[in-house]
Amino acid sequence: MTGRVLFIDFENVQKIDLTEVPADVRVRVFYGVTQKRIPAELVVQAQPLGTRLEWLKIAGQGPNALDFHIAFYLGQELTQNPSSDCAILSRDTGFDPLIRHLLASGHTCRRASSLEDAFPVPQPTADVDHFPRLLTLLRKEKARPTKPKGLAGKVRSWFPKLSDAQRQALFDRLFKESKVRLADKVLAYDM
Repeated sequence: MTGRVLFIDFENVQKIDLTEVPADVRVRVFYGVTQKRIPAELVVQAQPLGTRLEWLKIAGQGPNALDFHIAFYLGQELTQNPSSDCAILSRDTGFDPLIRHLLASGHTCRRASSLEDAFPVPQPTADVDHFPRLLTLLRKEKARPTKPKGLAGKVRSWFPKLSDAQRQALFDRLFKESKVRLADKVLAYDM
């Protein structure tokens, strides 16, 4: 089953409005063994999602235990459905290296700190496509960033008026279109 999948790190992000989940998105909520209560309001919001929502109580405790469970199920999803569009709802930046690797491997995946950024609503077609300008700026750059964090900073500085989601989409597109790849922990540019 391809489509869009949202992986929620409920230990990290608990203020969620599931009524805002797009109709075509499947949801997997990961919660820890120490989380004894789920807010009643969230349960009520979850009911209309029916079989599109799955609660996953992780086994065991420990540093990053829940994160490893999310990584496992994300890998399982992309193995079974390589064209799935996946988002991890978490403020935990520890997911970012995994996401960069998945993007470099041709998958579609992102980490978002809010539900609005997980699956952003496409802007009207009247918006300017900033990708050609990004490529031009990168080609002119004498010292291109060697680390993903540095490249993200360049995108942020070159496009300050864009939203975080729009800048992330530009960054992701560089990897998706094989303009940039991660090789031995260093960025390589194919322009």
